[in-house]
Formats: sequence, C-alpha cells, structure tokens
Amino acid sequence: MTDIKQQLEEAWSSADTQSTEPQDVATSENNNTAPAEPVEIINAPNSYTKEAKDWFNTLPHENQKYLAEREKQFEQGLSRARNQYAWVDKAYNDRKDNLVKQGFNSAQEYYDTLVSIADSLEKDPNGTIAQLQSIYGIGNDNALQRQLSELQQRVTEQQNYLKQQENKRAMSEYEAFVNAKDENGNPKHGYLEDVKADMVTLLNSGLAKTLEDAYNQAIWRVETVRNKIIEEKAKSSVAQATATAQKAKTAAFEPSAKADATPKKRGLREELEHNFAILGDE
Repeated sequence: MTDIKQQLEEAWSSADTQSTEPQDVATSENNNTAPAEPVEIINAPNSYTKEAKDWFNTLPHENQKYLAEREKQFEQGLSRARNQYAWVDKAYNDRKDNLVKQGFNSAQEYYDTLVSIADSLEKDPNGTIAQLQSIYGIGNDNALQRQLSELQQRVTEQQNYLKQQENKRAMSEYEAFVNAKDENGNPKHGYLEDVKADMVTLLNSGLAKTLEDAYNQAIWRVETVRNKIIEEKAKSSVAQATATAQKAKTAAFEPSAKADATPKKRGLREELEHNFAILGDE
C-alpha cells in the first residue's frame, strides 16, 4: 500500500541521516605503532543472498559496519510499518473468501471501494443507497428494507409529535398574549388586529424575538396606529392637565385655603402647551 511504501522510504531516509560515510582508517605518521586492537567481526545481514554475503565479507570493516547498521534500521522501519498497518491485512483476511467472491482480490481494492462509497454517500445519499440496494438485491420484500421502513415511520411519527407539541405551546402563548389585560382591566394589546401582519413579518425576519417585542415595534411602524397612539396620548395629557388646573382653581376659592399657598407655575394654556411639547419630543 502507499502508506507502507512511504514508511519504508522514511526508514531509508532516516538511515541516511543517522549513519555516517565510512572513513579511511587513519595511520600513524611515525614508525612506532601501537599494537592493533582486535577488530569486531560483523556478519553479513541475514536478508543477503549467498553472493551478497561473500561480497560483504570482502569489504573493509568500516564499510561492513555502515551497511549492517543501515540494514538494521531498515528492518526496524519495516517492522514499525507492519505493526502499524497489521489491522488492514487482518480485517481483509478475516473475510477474504467472501470478499474474493465479490471481486476484491486485495485489501487495497476493498478499502478503495469503501472510501468511494463513503464519498458517494456524502454527495448523493439517496442515489447511493438505491444503487447499493440494487447491487445487493435488496427489494421491497426484503427484511432489512422492512426494518428500514419501520424505522423511518417511527422517526416521522416522532417528528410529527414534536411539531404538534410546539404548535400547542405557540398557540397557548398566543392566546395568553391576546387575552392579556393592563392594570385597569383593559386589553393590553388593543391594536393587535391592526398590526398582526407586521408582527408576523418581524418575527419571520428575526427582527423581533417575542410576540411582545414584535407588537411594540409594529405599533410604531404602522402609520395609522402610530397616529392613533399619539392622538390618544395628547388627549390624555390634555385631560390630565385640565383636571389638574380645575383642582387648583377649586382649591384657590376654598375658605380653608392658605394665603401663602404656593402659586401656580403655569396657567392652563401654558400647561397644555407644555404637555404638547412633551408629546412632540416623544
């Protein structure tokens, strides 16, 4: 396989890096030489042929040592590669007879096909499954097909149930929103029918997260509703100012009123103008 070949090449490369080129044995320049030390006998690697071993034995000691070390490193790299990818051959050999009948004559052919199927499932799952059903003879009456159909039916039923529960929750939330009252017992969302369509748009676009948020935005987006709100606030402010002025006027004519009562800061006209100015700022 390609990965094993790469491992072998790395082992050879490592051997080239770690080993050093054989050096000529240095000789003494003077005539007085020390007794020669015993030379280590290096046997030719077992993987060599008889002719290669004979050639190996004719080489200088340093050359023999270099080749022996390189052969050892090569064997170590090959052993690591075999251990790392042993599962590949085992998985294939455990089902070899059946795979050979299907046309897979090697582990590489088998795994190449599996990878191809995985890629195809990612791109076109339905088409790939249909093709596999055809190849393996899976028909509508097949037990596996029936199991798949039953499983799909259960998944669909579960999805429908969850959808119904979500619809019920949403309907309950909407009814509570429609029937909400303010502190005076009046409908809290009195303009709901006028802005319902805009609320749907806001919610679907993600500009509003809740019904309350959608309503508060919509009543100012719809011009007719916005004008009504401004008009109602103006009337309310006028009514409140009028009531306040009338109360102050009545209190001024009461016998029990104090002479040093704090005078009004604004008259009725000024109070109305002041409130309209506030509305204009809003």
